[in-house]
Amino acid sequence: RKVLLATTALVAMSVTAAQADVSIGGGMDFLYTTSDIADDAASVDGNITIKGSMTTDNGLTITVTQNNTLQTAGSQVEDAFMTIGGDFGTLILGQTDMVNDRNDGALGINNDLFTLQSVAHGSLIGTDTTDSVAANIGFESPTMNGIKVYAGAVPAGGSQLGANFSIAGLSMHVQTATGFEAGLDEVSVGAKGTFAGATIAVGSKQEDASGTKTDSSDFTIKYALNDTTSVSFMYEEGSTGSTKHDQTSIEAKYVITPGLNFYIGTNSVDTAGTTNSGAAAALSVSF
Repeated sequence: RKVLLATTALVAMSVTAAQADVSIGGGMDFLYTTSDIADDAASVDGNITIKGSMTTDNGLTITVTQNNTLQTAGSQVEDAFMTIGGDFGTLILGQTDMVNDRNDGALGINNDLFTLQSVAHGSLIGTDTTDSVAANIGFESPTMNGIKVYAGAVPAGGSQLGANFSIAGLSMHVQTATGFEAGLDEVSVGAKGTFAGATIAVGSKQEDASGTKTDSSDFTIKYALNDTTSVSFMYEEGSTGSTKHDQTSIEAKYVITPGLNFYIGTNSVDTAGTTNSGAAAALSVSF
C-alpha cells in the first residue's frame, strides 16, 4: 500500500511539473557616483525573480511571480503577485507595479539608458502618475485595432485609468490617477517613435492638488552608434507657479558581452535656482 501511495504521488508530481513552467532570473548593478554636493559613494542594487506559469485546459494562462531585491541594506520581497490572462485580457492581483506603471513606456523618463542619477532631481520633476507599493487590483484589455485600455485600484486607496494606442508609427498613452493623496488628481500623456534610427520619447503631466497645479515634461533621444555602444540625452522640467526645477542628463552604454553592460554618464540639476551636478558609472549584470 505504501508503494502504491508513493507511486501515485510521483505520478501526480510529474503531471504538475509537465503543466507548469518555473524560471529564475535576475541581475545586479554596482553604481559609483560623485557630485558637487556630496562625497563619492557606491551602492549595489539587484533582483532575483522566481516565476511559475501554467496554462489551464480552458486556455487561461496563470503566472505567479515573486521578485526579491538584492541591496546593501538587506533583501526584501519587492513584488509578489499573480496574473490571469485569456481572450478577455489580463487580471493582475497582488503587490506589484500598478497598471499605469506597467504601460507608460512612451515617457521620456523611461527611455534613457540607465538613469544613473548622480544628483537627485527636484521634487517637481516626474511625468509618471502616482503609484502605490500596496497590494492592488488591475486589469488590462487585449490590444484591438491598436488600442489597449487598463484600470487599477488599491482597496481603500487610489485608482488609475489609462489607454495606449498607435498612430502613424507613434506609440502613445493617456493616463489618469486620483485618490493616492488627498485632493490630488493627475493626467499624464506620452509619445514615442523611431526616426532615422533614433528613438525619441516625450511626456507631459499636470497635477492638481486642491487647486495648486504642477506641470512637468520630459524629452529623451536615444541612439545606437553600433552593436555595442549607445548614447542618450534627457531633459526634464517641472514647475509650480514661479518655482521651477529642471534636469539634464547624458549617458552612454557599452555592451562588454551579452548580459554584462557598462554605463557612464553625467547629470545637472537646477532646483529653484540652485544648481548641482555629478557623474556616475555602473556595471550591470543580468541572467
